[in-house]
Amino acid sequence: MVRPSDKTANNRTPRELNRSLVLDLVQEHGPISRTNLARMSGLTKPTVSAIIEELLESGSVRDVGTESRGGRPARLLEFNDDSAAFLGIEIGVEQTVVAVADARGRLRARLDHPSVQRDPQRTVRDIAELLPRVLQLSGIPRKRLRGACAIVPGLVERPSGVCVLAPNLGWERFPLRAELSRALRMQVPVYNMPQAAAVAEGQLGAARGHASYVWIYVGLGVGAGLVVDGRLFFGMQGYSGEIGHCRVADDGPPCGCGRRGCLETFTSVMALRRAAEAASARSHVLAALARPHDVGALAAAALAGDEGARGIFLDAGAQLARGIAVLLNVLNPQLVVLGGELLAASDILIAGVREALPRHTVRAGDVPVVASPLGSEAGLLGAVQLAREGSVRSLRLVPDSVLQDSAP
Repeated sequence: MVRPSDKTANNRTPRELNRSLVLDLVQEHGPISRTNLARMSGLTKPTVSAIIEELLESGSVRDVGTESRGGRPARLLEFNDDSAAFLGIEIGVEQTVVAVADARGRLRARLDHPSVQRDPQRTVRDIAELLPRVLQLSGIPRKRLRGACAIVPGLVERPSGVCVLAPNLGWERFPLRAELSRALRMQVPVYNMPQAAAVAEGQLGAARGHASYVWIYVGLGVGAGLVVDGRLFFGMQGYSGEIGHCRVADDGPPCGCGRRGCLETFTSVMALRRAAEAASARSHVLAALARPHDVGALAAAALAGDEGARGIFLDAGAQLARGIAVLLNVLNPQLVVLGGELLAASDILIAGVREALPRHTVRAGDVPVVASPLGSEAGLLGAVQLAREGSVRSLRLVPDSVLQDSAP
């Protein structure tokens, strides 16, 4: 649960806090009566009734009839999934996705479009063209949209939403938030992908119930989303978690950021492709693959027992352990969650991480390292959750200070 601190919670009125609490309880436990809401929330029955009348009027909850267990029948309330819709946008290196979710955050429709390198304005135009199509596909009218959020694989300045650098997209100093907000005619806050994925993991995935954890993307690049004491940690300008561009070798392959020896040059899709091409001369299995540089094919070979392919994933995990070790030593999280394309052979990759971690950190065995159950959807689901939170003002997901960054 990513929640506001006491300080930021104090910026909200008791009425707002009570409303958020009641709405969360209806969403999680409905159909539910006013009496049970009062019992679970600790609020008085008149306070709960007043809040429910407001929520009924807004359409956020609905009356679904009565429940009788002897005595006076109780009216039951449930969350109205159709009361609102939210827009999630994921700008990836290879694909850009525009999705619409209902008020509960469940995806109703999505459209994928090939990403365009080195042309952010074209990307914005493509997203604007996809929006009416995905709304039509979902059957949701535009007037029901209550919030949006976009994510990008790069450095995002807070609170301006400027994409300072996305090396794998070829972007630099692009005002993504401003341009998307103008093109879509609504406020579109921007986060980087691992930050959004960390939010989704805390709500829907392996990190549920954890107050401090790290979510790490290992794919076309490497980056981390950090949750510390129940709050997303951004750093001074929003650049936290960029472990992929930590230098781990004095000399190494060139990186998209302009330097050499960065972590992602040793543990990423491109790193695996280079390793597979080199190993294909020594492995008849890899040499026989139609596309020996394809991560999916390489993972299949590793899972089938080919030692050359297994060695590539084990080595990628060992290299990744160097970056994880820094986070463990500095943050001491409860959990590390891995996501991204390299998790196609998750057991082997994680075995490499676990074997190497003790060489780089203190008490590494105390921190579980697991694969995300959300798969490739983690970032997009996080974007939807952040869009919801910017509108609904639940008690959870992100602190008020972050929502204030996203306000018009």
